[in-house]
Amino acid sequence: MNAFLTEFEQQIREGFVADLEGILEEAAHEKVYACAVGTDSDFVTLFLAVNTEQSLARHISDMRSEGLCDDAETELYYRWGISEFQYGEHSHFNHISRFLYAQDNVYQYKDEMVKIIAKVVNETKGDIFTKYNQTKEDITFFISMTDDELAEELENESVALMTNPVLVPAFLTRYDAES
Repeated sequence: MNAFLTEFEQQIREGFVADLEGILEEAAHEKVYACAVGTDSDFVTLFLAVNTEQSLARHISDMRSEGLCDDAETELYYRWGISEFQYGEHSHFNHISRFLYAQDNVYQYKDEMVKIIAKVVNETKGDIFTKYNQTKEDITFFISMTDDELAEELENESVALMTNPVLVPAFLTRYDAES
């Protein structure tokens, strides 16, 4: 592994666990169902976003009351669109993003970076989740891009790398019922 990827792995390992614990502590009274690492199409900005069943229900209720949620398709967007996730607004992995901005053509390492993020998620001990009343095996983990039409492809590729295999088929078919 080259020096860039080695440094990226070290930084994502430190940033992921620290930010995850902060979010899990904040959401300990709710049931986390999704945890996503968000990025942009250049792969230079990273952040962590988490959603819970309870925060999703509140958000959908709020959006319905404002007339912004009136169908199943919109509910699916609120469930899986990381920009709608309710936890993680303070998680921006700023130190990692500064490191990435200083590199030339980070996007060329996208595939390796996805594997490293998956490795870090997989190696994160389940007891970190248990400490905050969560079960790692019940959480869908994925990577998404906020500004690219290839987001769904990245989500589908990454979910299989870091999520309990029992949860993967439901995630992969999450939009099949739309119509």
